Amino acid sequence: MKLPPISGIVLSFPILAGKVEAWRRFCQELSGSRRKQYEISRQQLGITRERMSLKETPYGATSITTLEAPDIAQALGNLIASTRSFDTWYRQRLRELHGVDLSGYEQYSQPWPLPRDQQVYFEWMLEDASDGASTSTPTMFS
Repeated sequence: MKLPPISGIVLSFPILAGKVEAWRRFCQELSGSRRKQYEISRQQLGITRERMSLKETPYGATSITTLEAPDIAQALGNLIASTRSFDTWYRQRLRELHGVDLSGYEQYSQPWPLPRDQQVYFEWMLEDASDGASTSTPTMFS
């Protein structure tokens, strides 16, 4: 059986001062009392894997979240734009714990072309992942 391609993203958000225990309780809610709602949300969003970890740094605590989905851009766009109560609650908790308001990223819920004045200096893409071959083309732009 051939599996669909998966894309992913790693998000790192500082945890606001005094909110580490609240962040831990948030994670407990996701795996406990809100588990069913969480699973339904992730299935509807197309997210196939999510991992949240805590990293203490000299500058304070940071949450590191890894998300995977067949189309991570679409999944994030759906999370940003969702009006479902669990997703709204989830975004509110991110705002309270990290000071991050995902509604400020609504423009990313739609495909967005690279700005014309942006210079790309390096790009890599696996040419054909279907046969497992590791043929790649590194490209340098000037």
